[in-house]
Amino acid sequence: MKILSLILKIIETVIVCIWGVAVGIFFPACIMGLGSEIVPQDVAERTDIMVLWLVTAVIGYVIPAALILGKHYRVAACMSVLGMAGVLIVDSMFAQLYQYTAESTGPDNLYLPLIFATLLDIFIWAIEDRALFVKLFETKKKKTDEQAPSILGDD
Repeated sequence: MKILSLILKIIETVIVCIWGVAVGIFFPACIMGLGSEIVPQDVAERTDIMVLWLVTAVIGYVIPAALILGKHYRVAACMSVLGMAGVLIVDSMFAQLYQYTAESTGPDNLYLPLIFATLLDIFIWAIEDRALFVKLFETKKKKTDEQAPSILGDD
């Protein structure tokens, strides 16, 4: 299990380095800084999408990757789930922006791969805290196996 956890951590780090840092921070910052020189005017005017994309990448994926390296798996998984919610909000905002453009739906291939980082964070948490899950299943099994109280009052 340690090898599987290490492999998942490496894959998660690569995904976060590419899509969380390079794409999630660099692209929105360039679009906000350069504006209509690199993207269409309607996209350059929507700084709210870019700010949300930037915040989602940092809070939802870069910080959880650092927390995983610090062995705070549960917090990292929770923050990553919040990041996935942010990614879905960014996706819906771009879908509304590009609703009248048939040939493009926006840069969804740049931020949607972060959903896989969320899944990896949850898997890493499940692998690293497997003793917690085993304990939860044991207490549930004990609860289902215990004798029900009698309606007759017998011991």
